[in-house]
Amino acid sequence: MTEPRTPHRVGSNRKKNPVPLSSLRASDVLKMVLEDPRRLEEIAGMLEDRDRAVRDRAAAVLGQLADRHPERLRHLIARLAPSLEDDSAYVRWHLVYILGSLGSRFDLDTADLIGSLAARLDDPNRVVRVTAVRSLARVAGSRPGAVEAFFAGQKREIPSAVARFIRGARRGRSRKDGQ
Repeated sequence: MTEPRTPHRVGSNRKKNPVPLSSLRASDVLKMVLEDPRRLEEIAGMLEDRDRAVRDRAAAVLGQLADRHPERLRHLIARLAPSLEDDSAYVRWHLVYILGSLGSRFDLDTADLIGSLAARLDDPNRVVRVTAVRSLARVAGSRPGAVEAFFAGQKREIPSAVARFIRGARRGRSRKDGQ
């Protein structure tokens, strides 16, 4: 006679081992982070990987998140700044873009942010320099006084594209005040 078997799920109490994000394509990494925001720290850690392709992929995913879900990156800004010195221009370009995007949307430690972006104005890569100007212009559009104060303190001339955004922001505010 056989004993009746009770159904038993194998592995029901086991934790799933998450797939390492560094082994996935950027689009798959983005999906996984959107499903599980706790994995965002893992992406930030990928910026410190020895493999350049992994760092590039992490920067690309963070750039997409900055456009779609900027509030999720707000707490990572301090972790992103050191990667602005990366030897990959692709990583620097994305991070400059991300910092400009976040700096224009949120009230952050603006002086450090502007300083990090201004340092990239002298980057060896042309695309990074152009993106730094655009990012500074975005920040100047929402915080013109902070950008002016930073450059005045550095005794450095404000790039002309950024100065145009400052003038535009000031004109826009004076129109609002006059109404």
